[in-house]
Amino acid sequence: MRNVILILLVSQTAFAQVSDIKSASSGNAKGRGGDRRSGGGGAATYFFFDFLINNLPALQQRVLQKRDINPSIVSLDIIGQVVTQPSRYYLANPRVRGNWGIFSTDFRFNYLLEENATGNQDLGTFDWQILQLNIVNTRHVIARIGGGIMQENFGGRSNFFESTYALFGQSTNKKVGGTLEYRVAQDFNTGVVPRRELNASFERRIFSRGYWNAYLMVGGVWQRYYERIDVWGIQAGLAFRIFSPPLQSEP
Repeated sequence: MRNVILILLVSQTAFAQVSDIKSASSGNAKGRGGDRRSGGGGAATYFFFDFLINNLPALQQRVLQKRDINPSIVSLDIIGQVVTQPSRYYLANPRVRGNWGIFSTDFRFNYLLEENATGNQDLGTFDWQILQLNIVNTRHVIARIGGGIMQENFGGRSNFFESTYALFGQSTNKKVGGTLEYRVAQDFNTGVVPRRELNASFERRIFSRGYWNAYLMVGGVWQRYYERIDVWGIQAGLAFRIFSPPLQSEP
């Protein structure tokens, strides 16, 4: 009997993520005094002015000249990933990222679906990394940092400044690769961290034709909402990477 009660308690705890996240979001919105504007505007401004320095155009030009040996410098990534803990919840992260030299911009929809005995519950966020800087941009390694907005579509329906730090590695023939990405969204009005995320994936190319490439991805994701609600699971997905044609050398 004691084991049955323990199992029921664990099950109730396991199926509480979505409702707890929504409740924490609403509580944080009240702590902001009803102000739903992003509290990260000052930090975002600092980010842009800190990195957009005078020699950036010259650096961008040098990087773009390497398109012949590294066509991914100018490319479009379309990625669909699904994370699952079987019989508990599912997390989908479709995203699009555009790369142009040392600059990237990344937009994704973060959708969490939870199944329980009383019915399904879900929530979503729009996450736009408005500007990412590829501070390392080689044939084998890309390291990027970025800043943008996380928009909650639940609870307080607030938006927050979100920063990213990512490392992407790929073999010379671009057949295999891997990504490690860390995200953190911050509410500078209340000092609360609405979400942290660590995302790791391995990819293998399954299709290549011209400048079109498709990759099968596997890995794992961990998210922590409001510093106390964990969501994690195993992920799988597909990535389509469209590279630009190399520069035409003048005779």
